[in-house]
Amino acid sequence: MIRMRSARTVDLPGVAAVLQDAFSDKMRVLFGSQPARVRRLLEALYTGPVERGYDGVLIAEQDGRVLGTLTIEPMHFTAQERRAFESLAFQELGMLRMLRTSFLLWLLAHDPGPGEAYISDVGVASDCQDQGVGQRLMDYAEQWARSHDYTRLTLWVAGTNARAIHVYQKSGFAIVDNKSSWLLRFGFGIRHWHFMEKVLSDENF
Repeated sequence: MIRMRSARTVDLPGVAAVLQDAFSDKMRVLFGSQPARVRRLLEALYTGPVERGYDGVLIAEQDGRVLGTLTIEPMHFTAQERRAFESLAFQELGMLRMLRTSFLLWLLAHDPGPGEAYISDVGVASDCQDQGVGQRLMDYAEQWARSHDYTRLTLWVAGTNARAIHVYQKSGFAIVDNKSSWLLRFGFGIRHWHFMEKVLSDENF
């Protein structure tokens, strides 16, 4: 039976493995072609907030295996956590690649406004796709957002990702903005992106 819940520290290797699998092309651009390195960096990125009790890293889990995951932002980091991740990134990537990776992550970043729960890093293991895992994660994200008094859910999605757009629209999201970026085209091979939103009114509850 698949369960939806917030990730614990023990789940983070599984979270990292799912993201490395689901976004292998993007991770290769950001962190290089070594899967173990990618997983180390991803796991380190989430460790501090989860250890401090942040419950917005959500997972679909079955028999101890993480099948899918998403993160709801804002997810805050302490100064110590930022320094620790930068140190690991420098060790793993070197200075030049770390600076390039930081710039690309900045291009993908979004700063949520008041009442906004921003969904990022939605990933499902490749052998678990087309089984409704992503849809269930989105439904659980809405429950989570409501329970934390957010008034809207948002996300950015690549214009080429028709499968994800379909899942989000089935969950009640609508495209409310678009952007075209040559920098993102240069970094990730995708120029056009959609901003999607779901307003969490009482009628949708």
